[in-house]
Amino acid sequence: MELLTQFIKKEHSFTPETFSDNRDNYFHIAYGTDTNYQMGAAISIASILENNKESTNKYCIHIFTDVISSEYATRMKSISQQYGACILLYTVDEKVLEKLPASTVWPLSIYYRLLAFDFLSEETDKLLYLDSDIICKNNIYELESLELGDSFAAVVPDVDYTQKKNQQRLEIDFQGRYFNSGVILANLHQWKVNDCSTEIFSLIERESDSGKLKYPDQDALNIIFLGHLIYLDRKYNAIFPLKTEFEKKDKNNYKKYISDETIFIHYTGITKPWHVWADYDSSMYFRHIYALTPWKDEEYLRSKSIVEYREEYKHYLYQRCYMKALYALFLYRKEKLFK
Repeated sequence: MELLTQFIKKEHSFTPETFSDNRDNYFHIAYGTDTNYQMGAAISIASILENNKESTNKYCIHIFTDVISSEYATRMKSISQQYGACILLYTVDEKVLEKLPASTVWPLSIYYRLLAFDFLSEETDKLLYLDSDIICKNNIYELESLELGDSFAAVVPDVDYTQKKNQQRLEIDFQGRYFNSGVILANLHQWKVNDCSTEIFSLIERESDSGKLKYPDQDALNIIFLGHLIYLDRKYNAIFPLKTEFEKKDKNNYKKYISDETIFIHYTGITKPWHVWADYDSSMYFRHIYALTPWKDEEYLRSKSIVEYREEYKHYLYQRCYMKALYALFLYRKEKLFK
């Protein structure tokens, strides 16, 4: 949908002098994020570059976001120079998305990945899209060389306990393969040829009042892509909610999700490894990379919303940091009272 590209503006392009002009060996990666997740995207990018220094490809990384501060641009330039990667920053005019459903839980930025697919289909036939709460733990060489053929994308099925609910809710037999959209190796040639952009946005608009699409963009992608997918191993999207730390009360529980073979760790849920209360061994994969970036001298983020206060309280209670837990509980109740 050519109209969409009118609402995207390239703000910054950081390309090292040593970067090859041979576009045949470019591997494109994209992120869609608002300001709340920009730092997460930056650390995710650094984790890929840190773990793939021997790649025969050159990485061209695209970030689609709402606002870009000069400080953020400077830090991304630093990462570009540090690893010899091309990093491009784009701003999105959300007017193009104003007809789509959004909430505090699902802001309009969830649709940025769809805009990225459309926009970058003019530049490359293959694109790896990643959510900003994903950390790369090993090399992605096999993914880079994967041939997509006529498939629309290569994806990883969502966790087992979600499959039945999603199938019943959408009234579609996904055969246990409803996928999580945090990791998508997209075939942009097929995206363009089949006009997937129009199909997906039309579906989301059509169902906006029905409440059927609980996860609007992810549900729509699953519906439109059904029957045209390659399914990847779980190691490419190892979903790990940090809340399982206090739910399972087992410091080694994360090893059931994250193994030596894991490629991408997906920290789903409210608590992220960049939160100050996420002081667990399971966060180390993020925090190790964090210490290698321009953010290294900054403390981890503190809670700033009612849902974060509540989860912070639960984590600190489990960690036996009782004073911190009480303070988080105080902030939660205060926010709830005056909401």
